[in-house]
Amino acid sequence: KKMAVEVPLPITGGTELDDWPGGIGQKYETLRPMIVETLKSLGFTATQIASRTFMSLEDDAIGIWSRTGDDGQQLNVVCFATPEVLRELQELAGKGTLILVNHQFFLDQFSRAETKEFIASTQIVYLLQSLNMKGPGLLPIKGVMQRVYPQPYVVGRRIEAGVFQVLKTFESK
Repeated sequence: KKMAVEVPLPITGGTELDDWPGGIGQKYETLRPMIVETLKSLGFTATQIASRTFMSLEDDAIGIWSRTGDDGQQLNVVCFATPEVLRELQELAGKGTLILVNHQFFLDQFSRAETKEFIASTQIVYLLQSLNMKGPGLLPIKGVMQRVYPQPYVVGRRIEAGVFQVLKTFESK
């Protein structure tokens, strides 16, 4: 199984020139404490959660957490994966469940077919994404797209404190 999780990161240390002056390493350090509870709920031990293991160079910040379940299947959580580690990701997926968190696969017409197929075969299980939509008149509507598996994708906006208005639901992104 291949799954994807996409969560927004709070901007830490941004400047007027760059939201992430520390690059992907800064994003990794921001994400690590955010996924501790997720790793706990997936059965990772405190030692496994505290590990700092990377799939490639530490500067690439492609963090990986792995554990073997009672059934002998591996569970691998990988953050900030890129197309450069596609082969390793395919191997991990073949050994059990692979969860990609905030992957860095930016697909365009120049992306390899193998990369596009790999990402297309992942199931988005959690998504929270800010949206700016064209509103009536000149002002945009700020909204969000969210999904918590197995529910559909929901696009909506907050209209007042605590009130969320659903604008549309979709079965696929």
